[in-house]
Amino acid sequence: MTQSFATTMKERISERSLLKHPFYQDWQAGRLTLDDLAVYAGQYYFFEANFPRYLSAIHSRCPDREVRQSILDNLWDEEHGEENHRSLWLDFCEAVGLERDSVEHTDIHPKTQELLDTYENTCNDGSFQEGLAAMYAYEQQVPEIALEKMRGLKDHHGIYEAGALKFFAVHSTLDEEHSEKEEEGIANHTTRENQPAVEGALQSALDAWWGFLDGVQEVRVATAAAI
Repeated sequence: MTQSFATTMKERISERSLLKHPFYQDWQAGRLTLDDLAVYAGQYYFFEANFPRYLSAIHSRCPDREVRQSILDNLWDEEHGEENHRSLWLDFCEAVGLERDSVEHTDIHPKTQELLDTYENTCNDGSFQEGLAAMYAYEQQVPEIALEKMRGLKDHHGIYEAGALKFFAVHSTLDEEHSEKEEEGIANHTTRENQPAVEGALQSALDAWWGFLDGVQEVRVATAAAI
């Protein structure tokens, strides 16, 4: 992968940055209610619960040992132990008023399902480079997003408890390492021939994430209108 392609990937992520989405802008500005946060938390749960499966799919399709090891490190961080990332997310769900045992039974919004389908298809049917690009589209943004979310939760909702914020605290640093490894894997294994497919996977993931937040915003607006 040429340096210009690496720059192109970062530019595409910047153009579609989730922090530019109205929902996240409202989060930063303190315009969300706890009910709004609960809607978001319930929908995001499904991505977090399936994230290890997407990593496993990429891992199983990757012929390069070093890249597989970096994916395995990511998977281990996500899934091992009692404080796995799904469990940490459920801690946050409780902090915004959801019952821990009921979150997985939340109705999945169609745009949430589109996000899940995008990652399912890319990671299972695309090349490992395409799968890494889908991961990179999100994890490259996560550290900055996580810090902004924590700031908003503290400043506007008085949520300071370490357990409620640990998911964000962990990802504010850990995903710097994950995204660097993903970028390295893409850089070392993307040729001019498969560059368009990798770029397409990146863009599809970015669009799916934006659509996911559109769905959360739709529920928020509809709920407010019904009151």
